[in-house]
Amino acid sequence: MEDRKRTILAVVIIAVVLLAVMYSFSLNLFAVTPELVLPDPDASGSAAPSAEPSGGRGGLAVEVSTQTVQSLIASLTRYESYSRSITVEYYSGGQPAGAVSAQVWADDGWTRSDLTLASGRVEHTIVGDGQLWLWYDQEHTVYTGPAEKMAADLLQCLPTYEDVLALDKGQITAAGYVERDGLPCVYVETARSGRGYVERFWISENSGLLMAAETEKDGELVYAMSSHEVVSPLDQTAGIFSLPDGTQLHVPGR
Repeated sequence: MEDRKRTILAVVIIAVVLLAVMYSFSLNLFAVTPELVLPDPDASGSAAPSAEPSGGRGGLAVEVSTQTVQSLIASLTRYESYSRSITVEYYSGGQPAGAVSAQVWADDGWTRSDLTLASGRVEHTIVGDGQLWLWYDQEHTVYTGPAEKMAADLLQCLPTYEDVLALDKGQITAAGYVERDGLPCVYVETARSGRGYVERFWISENSGLLMAAETEKDGELVYAMSSHEVVSPLDQTAGIFSLPDGTQLHVPGR
């Protein structure tokens, strides 16, 4: 009976954590990059910066505009095996209000994220096979429960850029090919009617990963994310997808 109670409690805690993260993103989506210069002054569309399309795979350059960017995003494929670090900053009244950073490892549908909170506490999560495991530094308790779709993104404090695919084309206000931190990216800007949010995404053509994102609310920056040091494929280091007691959930490359 006690085991059943503990299982129910663990599932409830996981659900609360996911709901809290999802609620945070309902308040803090994406924004404007001050240094960004779109290839076209009216941002109606642009061509790939070279004669090659995404990732330099040869062929004709793909035109991208507010009307075609959803199809282009849908054609991108995320790296299946990689590691990287990300930084997320929050703002209130135009001033910094906090930041978190994460080290992320992903392989064949499994994702581990070590998220350092503003307090300095580290939250560890592993998502795979439809399950979520969560624990904190200096604690032995591991909470586990079913993982919702895109839980791995949410637990990294990342927006899910694929949500752009569900938007009406009228909500996409700009699109093009740009360079971000030296990487060729697909850029898309959206404006949610009546909500006051402007969301901007920079998606790597090569990796399909979200490399940067910002949100402004009523003209003020509220959220900014940037990605660094993407390495693919993932180094087959033992223990990445292991629980504190040594239980190995997944081995990269197998």
